[in-house]
Amino acid sequence: MTGNFKRVLVACAALCAAPVHAETLPVSGVYPAGNDAAASLNVIAVERFGGTDGQQLGIAIADKLRAVTIGGEPYFRVVPGTSRDADAVLQGTANAEVSRNDSGTREEDVCVERDADRKCIRREKRRIPCWNQVVRLDATVRLVGVEGDRLHAVDRQDEQTQRYCEGDSRPSTEGMVRQLTGRYADSLRADLAPVQRAEDIRVMESRDGLSRDDGRAFREAVRLTKNDRAAACSAWAALEARNPDHVSVLVNLGLCAESGGRLDEAYGYYRRALSSDDDASYASQGLRRIEGRRRADAQLASQRGR
Repeated sequence: MTGNFKRVLVACAALCAAPVHAETLPVSGVYPAGNDAAASLNVIAVERFGGTDGQQLGIAIADKLRAVTIGGEPYFRVVPGTSRDADAVLQGTANAEVSRNDSGTREEDVCVERDADRKCIRREKRRIPCWNQVVRLDATVRLVGVEGDRLHAVDRQDEQTQRYCEGDSRPSTEGMVRQLTGRYADSLRADLAPVQRAEDIRVMESRDGLSRDDGRAFREAVRLTKNDRAAACSAWAALEARNPDHVSVLVNLGLCAESGGRLDEAYGYYRRALSSDDDASYASQGLRRIEGRRRADAQLASQRGR
């Protein structure tokens, strides 16, 4: 997935696909996991977690890791904790605590008188008591290598609160715990595995500092992003010779290159834009995306080399 063929596919998908959003260019890539060592693994065993809610957390994490795909292929193989061919083992515990506290009142129409047929004939506004149900999940997870080295550790406390009032059904504790374990699993997934993401990134539109004619050409290039991205990029390229230090021109050319998968070229444009204006946030964001993609490429290469 890191060779020339991938770059060609990315470039075609970026510049040839039908546009969806105006004043944007599409960027697709693989971005890194938070933990390089974890991202290099192929097979992860998930032990049975301890604690009153450990099993639910372990299932949520295992399901989330099994669902990770890069380039349409599963990234990890997730196996039971008893498996002997794992590169590392996930261990953990989780315990949830439930509490209730007052949450004021809520005004409601209450029936205060009914006729012989039980039909309400008089209603009044009344304040009814309300409460917050709070579920706190304390969880600990460790990713341990086969030689006993700790690859990743997370200790996390998280809360979920739901308000209810007299007469309402009390919130489901099980459902609230499920939401908390799902959030934990999402966070751990980002730590352990790269993510493949496609997004539409807005081009810069400022024409300050351009001549009148170049400003018109720049504005037309922005308009072209709606239906002809390749023409938009060509228009900005034509402006570069006369405006070699213009931040918007440089950033948009960087975005064109990034959209086409030419990361080194894009990096150079973003660096030039920062040299012209060290407060160019668009350029800084572009540099961070490319640095992230380079790190992700290294993680992918490391995993395949295992």
